[in-house]
Amino acid sequence: MAYRDFTFAKLEHDFQIRQSRKSLFESRAILPMQPSEWLLTTLKRAKTMPLRSEKSRSENLISPIINEIRQNNIDVIEVFSGEILNADPKAKLNGEVDFIFVHYPQSAEIREPIFNVTEAKRGAVEEGWAQCAAQMYGARVFNQKHDNAIVDIYGAVSNGYDWQFLSLEAHQVFIDDSVYTIDNLPQLLGILQFIVDNYR
Repeated sequence: MAYRDFTFAKLEHDFQIRQSRKSLFESRAILPMQPSEWLLTTLKRAKTMPLRSEKSRSENLISPIINEIRQNNIDVIEVFSGEILNADPKAKLNGEVDFIFVHYPQSAEIREPIFNVTEAKRGAVEEGWAQCAAQMYGARVFNQKHDNAIVDIYGAVSNGYDWQFLSLEAHQVFIDDSVYTIDNLPQLLGILQFIVDNYR
């Protein structure tokens, strides 16, 4: 068993983590960020490709957006792609995570604190909610094992076109009421930047 095998029922049974819905950013001061010409060109080219698989969407749509955020915060964060996060294998909190954000710039390995994880999916974003929630809880356990106090973790699920965010606070995973799209890149980039700034 790994992160991808978790359901919300199992998260509640094993770790007392419950899920609910709420607006995560409506009351926040989210400042739109204009995308770079590089990002606009990259996504425009990607949209002409047959993005049929999870891998192709992750590499061509999701990764460029995350790389833009990394580049804008090069002295603040590092991002790891396709890494194994073995937070607690005995509790089945292990497996691959598509993108892991750490507040440790230019680190060569995953280090605490992890503050955000992003899961790529080919289909509807709700297909990745429970898996992302398990990864977020795994990130919290990883931080705690390394004596880091960050316990509130953000997460996101994206199929490349749609993005939906989650927040782990205490024993509750909140799923954002809104779905954001790459058709409004300034808003999406603004939310990702807000998450980075939240942990500065």
